[in-house]
Amino acid sequence: MIYHVVSGWCSLPAFFLNGDYMNYTNFSQPWEEKTQVDTRIPVRANARFFYAHNPENWELKLYTTQTDDGKKKKTQVIPVLLPVLSSIPETPGVNGTRAVGGRLDSSYMRTTLKDNGWTILDASEEDYLRVYPAHKGNYYTSKWIGIEKVGKRMIEHFDQDGYDDWRLSLMTSGKISTPHPKIASLRLIGMNRALSRLERDQHIPEVLNRLKSKQDELTQTKKAIARIEKLGRLAYELR
Repeated sequence: MIYHVVSGWCSLPAFFLNGDYMNYTNFSQPWEEKTQVDTRIPVRANARFFYAHNPENWELKLYTTQTDDGKKKKTQVIPVLLPVLSSIPETPGVNGTRAVGGRLDSSYMRTTLKDNGWTILDASEEDYLRVYPAHKGNYYTSKWIGIEKVGKRMIEHFDQDGYDDWRLSLMTSGKISTPHPKIASLRLIGMNRALSRLERDQHIPEVLNRLKSKQDELTQTKKAIARIEKLGRLAYELR
């Protein structure tokens, strides 16, 4: 069984501890290379995947920056909309993916996604995929996930900040286009509808807390959209 830890990297040292701890991260290889180690992680193999972005899917991220004008330091919170990336598995026989000569061919599925407006992020160009030798094949994951064995448990640690910084770089480099104004408008409409539903039950303390959180999110989302309308792609240049 694999346990997911998404709050940051574990501070445990990367060595054996009484035979009950092991860090597997150093055994991973870039996906296009053949694995050079014999150590296998105790999980079943999974399907290779690639990341893709639907132009309608975005999420709010708040960055804190500091500026120094020589007199005093100023802290600024900058809201940005980062692309929500989907993990698309490449499984032979599914969605047009084929196994040809020992290699996967997902060109049909990729073309279909592109025709529907998706942006495909190729692992050979973006270097985000890692592969581990596993039970009956390979285990594929992203480079922001570290795998450790503690006792009988497999634990995955997710580097959220590193992943977010990569998504930000996809915006600054132009690999992914900025949110379309119509999509941004639809997002605000959806958020307002969600607020209206919560307002009916705001006499309940738990609902009131959710309402306040959603109100703050709406305010910051409006700021992020206004920033994009004013600066375009430069809205993602935070320094």
